[in-house]
Amino acid sequence: MRSVNSWNLTNNELHQLFKDNNEFISIKVRGNTWEPITRWLRLDSRIFRETTSKARITLCDIESLAEIYNYRSIRWKAKKLTPMPTKVIPESIKNIFRKIPIIRQLAYELEIVFYKYSENISEHLISIVIPARNEAGNKELLINALNKFKNIPNKLEIIFVEGNSNDNTYDILKEIKENFSNFFKISLLKQTSKGKKNAVVEGFNICSGETLAIIDSDFTVDIDDSIAAIIESTKNKNILINCARTTFPMEKDAMRWANYIGNRLFAIFLSILINKPVSDSLCGTKVFSRKFFKLMKQNGSWDSKSDPFGDFTIIFEAANNNIKILNYPVRYYARKSGAPNISRWVDGLKLLKVCWIYMISDI
Repeated sequence: MRSVNSWNLTNNELHQLFKDNNEFISIKVRGNTWEPITRWLRLDSRIFRETTSKARITLCDIESLAEIYNYRSIRWKAKKLTPMPTKVIPESIKNIFRKIPIIRQLAYELEIVFYKYSENISEHLISIVIPARNEAGNKELLINALNKFKNIPNKLEIIFVEGNSNDNTYDILKEIKENFSNFFKISLLKQTSKGKKNAVVEGFNICSGETLAIIDSDFTVDIDDSIAAIIESTKNKNILINCARTTFPMEKDAMRWANYIGNRLFAIFLSILINKPVSDSLCGTKVFSRKFFKLMKQNGSWDSKSDPFGDFTIIFEAANNNIKILNYPVRYYARKSGAPNISRWVDGLKLLKVCWIYMISDI
């Protein structure tokens, strides 16, 4: 990825930067507070001379120009808080301060990353992983979902990962696999460990699609919305579609009150840490590309066991790997059968630990 300091660019160099059609561009700009100060200290201002020698490029300027050349911003972050040396300060402490909103806004040096946008209508294979544990009561919803999957124009690969249920979920999935095998490539795995994150990992580790989707087997997220999100995600490999259940009014009893409050607080916290709005931190429906999946596999985050669900890891790693995070509003319903397979207090503490790991990192 090409990275440049905007204050050293001439007019032609600035425009040529975008005309070169690099897939990613990283540009550093002075913070709005420091930009005039640095010029005044060099006496490079109309206050002191008839004309200035350096460009004055702000974050707003560079975002506008990028859009003209069909580049889209992923996010910006504070790169350097002050012009003074800070080598004696531990890097983890500096990483925390770079994420604090007011301090971030007043930073000396900002870095913004863009990607070249292109929309591709592709017929590549889509892999859908559906973790299922104690979901026998949702058999009809499963069948309804697979019937609706027939409307997706791409070829589909469906991977059921059964989580050692106490009911006959495995037998039901086996029956569904036999009934729909003429329409899709269907795999049925029995989970070797436990937890949703492990189920998703085991499912995607055998998938072969270019677009990867996670859909929960309780189908509390409207299946039509999930399908629409999957189709939109196939158009660009550099996006993560994070479905958001909290945008529209949800059905009564769809989410317990404590879970709702926890989810909203985590969404705010994640938004602060990555400096990108996240509407729903724990929606089970997420869609991303094989490109992003490979990045997570390479850096080891995909196989990490610290995140009980995998949602936070996916969001943080998207920000860390310059993948654009897009919130996709979906309708959310109460469970028709069974109970959530989570321990909200214990898992909540695990999620706080995940946040701390990324808070002290240079994300």
